[in-house]
Amino acid sequence: MIGYHTSYDHNLVGMVMTQGRREDVVNIGIGIKEISAPPGMSGQDFAISLYHKLTPLERTFIAPEQGEEVVMRRLCVILALKQAYLKAIGQPIGFDWSRLEFNVPEKKATGDGRPLAGWEFRVWTSELGWPIPGSDGHVVQSYQCAVAFFRRTRDTKFIWQTDEKELDSWVQFITLDQLVNVADKLVE
Repeated sequence: MIGYHTSYDHNLVGMVMTQGRREDVVNIGIGIKEISAPPGMSGQDFAISLYHKLTPLERTFIAPEQGEEVVMRRLCVILALKQAYLKAIGQPIGFDWSRLEFNVPEKKATGDGRPLAGWEFRVWTSELGWPIPGSDGHVVQSYQCAVAFFRRTRDTKFIWQTDEKELDSWVQFITLDQLVNVADKLVE
């Protein structure tokens, strides 16, 4: 069987897919979060507006004294991890995200205070860029991405993909035309 999930945020669409036995492919999800505050809003204010999705411990990771860049990156890591996990377990949009806690420094994840044993989380950053018409400049958008995959182990595993070669071994970047060409295979 093929198990897959899709996600998007602004200009990035992602799809995670795996093959195997049914029980090995049903719990997979992807989360994507642009590392940017909405126009006209500071990163600090944006983080505060999302406090309801975070636990008290997670809020300490995005304290204002960390600086706006650090706050935005850490906030987006946590939100991408939560989104990936929620998609993997099939929870609806209205799920209370604060029931999940990702203690990233200690590489721990819990749901309702219980360890999320057996889960593997892969985390990486993607950048999109394109030229600005009529100028020599480029627009670059950074996105925090995470995949949640139930591996049936006793522990929780976090894999931080920072090496481009390593990332290329399991992540493919394709155009919309390429995706449309394979869409039929996903419904078979």
